Amino acid sequence: MAALVVAGFVAGSGSIALAWSLSGPGGNKAFTLVGQAQIDDGGVPRRGACNGALELTDVDKGALVTVYDSADRLVATGSLGAGQYYESACVFPVVVPRVPGGSKSYSVQVLWHKKTKITSEQARTGSLVIRLG
Repeated sequence: MAALVVAGFVAGSGSIALAWSLSGPGGNKAFTLVGQAQIDDGGVPRRGACNGALELTDVDKGALVTVYDSADRLVATGSLGAGQYYESACVFPVVVPRVPGGSKSYSVQVLWHKKTKITSEQARTGSLVIRLG
C-alpha cells in the first residue's frame, strides 16, 4: 500500500509539474520542481517508512534540497518529504517551490551529497530522480 502511495505521489507530482509547465510560456516564469530522491536498499524488497542509514543517516523527511542554475548560482530551496519503500529503494518526494525559469539546466543537491544535473525540461516536468548512495 505504501508503495502505491509513493508511486501515486510521484506520478501525480509529475502531472502537476507538466500541467504547470504547459499552462504558459516557460521562459523566466517560476515553477515548482518536483521529483524523487532514492536510496537503493540492496535489492531486498521492503515495506513501510524509511530513511537513510550509515553515511546517509542525514537523509530523512525535511532534509534540505538546494537548486542551482546553469551558472551554479543558488536559486531555490525545498525539502524532502517522508521516505517510503518502493520495491528495494527508499524513495523521498522532492518539492522545491519558486524555482526561477530561464536557465538551460539546473543542478539539484540533497544536503551535502553529490549534485544531480537536469535539463530545464526535466525540472519542469517532474522527471527529477536523485540517486543517493
